[in-house]
Amino acid sequence: MTAPAPLTLVHTSDWHLGHELSGHAREAEHDAFLSWLLDQLEELKADVLLVAGDIYDVANPPVSAMRRLYAFLAAVSRQCPALQTVIVGGNHDSAARIDLPAPLLDPARVRFVGQLPRTAAEGGGTEPDLEALMVPLRGNDGQTAAWLAAVPFCRPGDLGAHDLSSLYKCVADHAAVRAGDLPLVLSGHLHVAGGAVSELSERRIVVGGEEAQATSLFDERAAYVALGHLHRAQTISGLCPIRYSGSPFPLSATERNYRHSISVVELAAGKPAQVREVAIPRPVIFMAVPPEGAAPLDEVVTAIEAIDLDPALPREQHPFIEVTVEVDGPEPHLQARVLAALADKPVRLTRIVRRTVTKEDLAAKAVTEADLGELKPEDVFAALHAARYAGSPPSDDLAAAFARLLVEVNTAGEQA
Repeated sequence: MTAPAPLTLVHTSDWHLGHELSGHAREAEHDAFLSWLLDQLEELKADVLLVAGDIYDVANPPVSAMRRLYAFLAAVSRQCPALQTVIVGGNHDSAARIDLPAPLLDPARVRFVGQLPRTAAEGGGTEPDLEALMVPLRGNDGQTAAWLAAVPFCRPGDLGAHDLSSLYKCVADHAAVRAGDLPLVLSGHLHVAGGAVSELSERRIVVGGEEAQATSLFDERAAYVALGHLHRAQTISGLCPIRYSGSPFPLSATERNYRHSISVVELAAGKPAQVREVAIPRPVIFMAVPPEGAAPLDEVVTAIEAIDLDPALPREQHPFIEVTVEVDGPEPHLQARVLAALADKPVRLTRIVRRTVTKEDLAAKAVTEADLGELKPEDVFAALHAARYAGSPPSDDLAAAFARLLVEVNTAGEQA
């Protein structure tokens, strides 16, 4: 029997269909992403699409979000008739809702895994049904070219006697035997220690104790681990390739600088997985005033008034904007002035942030904005000490100790 053809898997996650940002619908952005993804699947000649959780934004999504998912699956079946699609549930999803359409679909074409399946255990009770997680992945020659262990988000009640580490060990043990010499892919929707979390859109998922280290969950038997939950596309250090594919576009203002992408994974028997990112075009701009940090109200208003955008832009293409104002006391007219400045701008406000400036902030800002060539270490030390300790200068003994340390550092530098 000839070796199976190599397999191309596209890994994505965290679509959050039905999502709104500060009351603004994201439907046009989802439509743009799904249209682009469909073209990519065809262009890449992908064999498998894996969505690693949070297909919906809420457990009870609007009908429009469900319609959008099924319309996409129908378009895939027409445009990419050989493609396999596997969708696993995330912490935002209702496991039952994800599993619901499974009886109506050909599992060889579209596979939903909303909840960790369970089977009767010896002596009573239930245990994870490991075989029900196994999905054979076919290459373009129709042969099984790899195996997927499609593990969804696991709620505490799903684990039974397991924790995450022991569950994934059991899954990997079973899947490695099933896969034999073929590449093995594991999925998961969870927070792995070390992953970068978005401030406003995500939370650390802790199941059965502390968040797990990648090395305690995944080992070298996996050719690739496809993760969901974190919205920043990132690689996690481990014994095998481990990736968060990230969300398709920013789901909060704190994600505006993320580089959103899909992960394209090439799998072939006896060879390491080849993983690359394909950047997702951003259909709507995210703006911040000021671009970084905060600024006084007068400066913020001036910056907003200087915004020059095409007023003919359709509403769904209006940029999102976040405004951060630096305050050192009450500003009773802050919101009114910001809203007045924005009134005729084709933008969608996400939030107005008030950032209180402390004495320590002012001292640090003064040091930062000074000419580096003019700064003296002892002056920087004194300024930071005053900021930290209610304006008091360092004592004579502390100043003398810092001076001695400075001499030692400079001397060491000269000797080097």
